[in-house]
Amino acid sequence: MRMLSVCFMALFIAGCSSLPTQFNKSDMPDSKLKHQSDEKNRALSYVRLYTKPDELAGLPFKDLGIVAGESCRSTLQDSPASIATARQNMLAKAAYLNANAVLLHQCAILPGQGCYQIAICEGSALLTTHQ
Repeated sequence: MRMLSVCFMALFIAGCSSLPTQFNKSDMPDSKLKHQSDEKNRALSYVRLYTKPDELAGLPFKDLGIVAGESCRSTLQDSPASIATARQNMLAKAAYLNANAVLLHQCAILPGQGCYQIAICEGSALLTTHQ
């Protein structure tokens, strides 16, 4: 449990030190925007979220590593940090690793460096094989 806390804090510090870059979506053609959102939704639809280890009982899987997602409120005018957004970002990172499941470890909303508020979700990316 201590190791998980140490990893969580390391991810928290590393995530807050680099703010996400923003780009203007109006500069992109509509077809490219639609294609990007379709790809992201299709990838996320294949990643299943497990919240309890018991749900994996009897299911063979391969652990692909730890994934984390975050949602940062960088200014007071921004919308509050969202656990749902952090969870979606975590699932997107798992999909990038070709995982089809994530076992959620924890989610938290914290005050952070570089962010007024940050939501972080952490879990294990898994590749499950159905029998």
